[in-house]
Amino acid sequence: MRRGSVHQRHKSSCPKTPEGKWAPHKCRGPWSFYLLSGRRPDGKRRQITRSGFSTKREAETALEEALAREEAGVGDVHGVKVGTFLHQWLDGKRALRDTTRRGYEIHLRRYLVPNIGGMRLSDLRPHHLDVLYADLLNDQSNSMTATTIRHIHATLRSALNTAVKRRLIPWNPAEHVELPERSRPTTSVWTPEQLGAFLDSIADHRLYAYFHLVAFAGLRRGEALGLAWEDIDFDHGLIRVRQQLVDAGRGAYLGPPKTRSGIGRVPVDAFTLDVLQAHAQSQGEERARWGHAWENTRLVFTREDGTAFRPEYLTHLFKRLVAAASLPRIRLHDLRHTSASLALAAGVPIKVVSDRLGHSSTAITSDLYTHVIPVVAQEAADSLAALIPLRATRPTDLARQPSSEDLANRSDQEGPSQ
Repeated sequence: MRRGSVHQRHKSSCPKTPEGKWAPHKCRGPWSFYLLSGRRPDGKRRQITRSGFSTKREAETALEEALAREEAGVGDVHGVKVGTFLHQWLDGKRALRDTTRRGYEIHLRRYLVPNIGGMRLSDLRPHHLDVLYADLLNDQSNSMTATTIRHIHATLRSALNTAVKRRLIPWNPAEHVELPERSRPTTSVWTPEQLGAFLDSIADHRLYAYFHLVAFAGLRRGEALGLAWEDIDFDHGLIRVRQQLVDAGRGAYLGPPKTRSGIGRVPVDAFTLDVLQAHAQSQGEERARWGHAWENTRLVFTREDGTAFRPEYLTHLFKRLVAAASLPRIRLHDLRHTSASLALAAGVPIKVVSDRLGHSSTAITSDLYTHVIPVVAQEAADSLAALIPLRATRPTDLARQPSSEDLANRSDQEGPSQ
């Protein structure tokens, strides 16, 4: 039994035969389809009807997709809007970090819901996403980058994967989209001289130790702010990274590090340990001045009353200090990049630097510091060449020494000696 078919809806002005049937003619009326889909509770056949298609082929394609959903056991979500589903999807994500949830919320509020939220979930196709991403990239008002497009797309793809798992749609249209090519990550870093000039310029600042630690140990902003005194092993020169201070829009709080691989121990030099010891003494003096009003958060870097900073405060403070020192403008996070770049340039193995930064793989480190890796590789090659002793140390020396084959040929040409 045929379960569905397509037909064209004629207008009242279309010609009819004497018997009252539609006469053959060219009609601009819309096409529609119907599909028999199981039975209702009263036993009658359930019929799904959709209309408004411009061509017969569009109606046939829609019918085929509806049949595919039926065979896959996918429910009829004809009326469910993309925006409604996206909000329901995010509400159901209960195990997200606050910072990740905030990122998803921004993607939905700013880009996805305003542009495709009014579409029916069952109608969403790859070409709709192609148009969306092209429009975002071409919009000069939002300074959109290919990397941001990829982050937005990752959010949508994750949501639609959930829709597939729940059998709301038979396949994920976000899996068939060609994304703009992501440019290789670039970083702005200081030279050793510039870093030294910055630290010298803030030597008397009460938060000198914070910026020194980020520069010498390569900690993230929140990891340094979340550092507690019990996390510093002064005897063995180690710092334990186990938490970070974050602010997802609802105030600062302590949470786990950004990545699981970020949890670990970071070796620090003796000079940095001395700087931290001096900072501990200064904090102790502040605690004595505040008395009972001082709040013991046990954090290394706090306000004068012992309370925690909001992470954004350190970002703005760093910007002001850089401007006062008349140095090239970089971000606070670039101080971490500077630390890693100088370590690589000093010959520290990339695996050691990767572990120190808390990266999940050396590939991430390599991508971030492509401007340093070739220099390190060249220096390693030169060091290897210098290590191996050779009698002929230069190509010209090798060229002056004839091979055994050359000597044999020369002997044949000269003939037997007299």
